[in-house]
Amino acid sequence: MPGPRRLVLLGGDAREVEAEIQLARRGHRVLAYGQLGRAVPAEALLGALAKAEAVIGPARGTNATGDALHTGSRPLPVTAAWLDACDPGAHWLIGHAGPWLRTAAAQRGIRLTTYADRDEFAILNAIPTAEGAIAEAGRLAARTLWGEAALVVGGGRCALALVPRLVAMGCRVTLAARAPAERARAAASGADTIPLEALVARAGDCNFVFNTIPAPFVSRAVLEALPSGAVVADIASAPGGTDFTAAETLGVRAVLLPGIPGRLYPKTAGRIVAAVVLEILDRSAQEGDGDACL
Repeated sequence: MPGPRRLVLLGGDAREVEAEIQLARRGHRVLAYGQLGRAVPAEALLGALAKAEAVIGPARGTNATGDALHTGSRPLPVTAAWLDACDPGAHWLIGHAGPWLRTAAAQRGIRLTTYADRDEFAILNAIPTAEGAIAEAGRLAARTLWGEAALVVGGGRCALALVPRLVAMGCRVTLAARAPAERARAAASGADTIPLEALVARAGDCNFVFNTIPAPFVSRAVLEALPSGAVVADIASAPGGTDFTAAETLGVRAVLLPGIPGRLYPKTAGRIVAAVVLEILDRSAQEGDGDACL
């Protein structure tokens, strides 16, 4: 078993606060900066980065360009001084990374691992995402989902986390997905399934829509077909896959719900982040340096 690690945690939301607690409980030395407005002197941060075995960024990652980290409030700019301060053997781990951070890390020989799309994180993270989406949809509709018809758009990890939970709640569920294997998995959990091309035809029967695809599948035509009082909960990455302008015009309650785990269930989400980060670091130590950018 590896001994205590020196870790720096940058940016993030409430889940990273919990991740810090979990990592410290396991005996690791953690300095956190930028979480929910927390700050330390610049000298202390640069000194910690120079000694850090690993630098952990937020699960939500960077902005599109890669030069700022997502936080619980305003973005936290990433500076070249941070990377320059790191030992070349340091390992950066972050949910997603835009091009600036990827390039800056590669230029300095710093290993950069993005973990948000890795199964060991994404499958677990889909659980609080699904639970939160269901809770938010019920709150917006002011009614339970029991006995209602729900349409889940997409067949990825979040969609396949939503389906069995909705079925268990007594919801009549239809999953719309392109891949036959995705539809088969949903059918095995008790859902009806349709191809994406049939969305408009099925939408008229559904009071709840959960979109998980970051592409414009919940179009104006789909929104026009929904029954009165329907709610659309979009959990795809920004800007989502719903025509929000059309929804407002049509009077359909449609909301984009980013960062559900960090906002609603930070203790669960933080435990997931801590466990996955340590697993990646342990495996990296066993396998050697590997690629500079994973």
